Amino acid sequence: MCEWNKQMILNDLILALVINTSATLLAGVPLTWANWYPYTCVAFTTNVVGQLVLPTGAWARAATRRMADGTGRLLAQVFIENLIFVTVISLTEAVTQVGPSGMLAAWSATYLQLVAIGYVTSVALALVGERRARA
Repeated sequence: MCEWNKQMILNDLILALVINTSATLLAGVPLTWANWYPYTCVAFTTNVVGQLVLPTGAWARAATRRMADGTGRLLAQVFIENLIFVTVISLTEAVTQVGPSGMLAAWSATYLQLVAIGYVTSVALALVGERRARA
């Protein structure tokens, strides 16, 4: 439930690339085309579908409504949205890669690192977006 444009799709692609590549490396799996590409597609598709059905922007705005507008609120909103999307993407990747029986173990082994990596990536993308909007 977001406003679609080229920048949003590019951000989704960048986040999918970063999260999947990071998850693969953190899990100690070799980066080969056969395992990296399909799971990048899973991450991208999961992110796009998530944006279609989850009002993460509205949730982030609601959760930060008492904060003054500015950088602090932007960073908090980005954190909330990132937390939601990294959770959904990493759970989907875990179940896709190891199946339902091993997904929680696979997911929990890299989740906190992926939240941090996703947050840094999302902040960078948000700041670029802010600069473009002002220009």
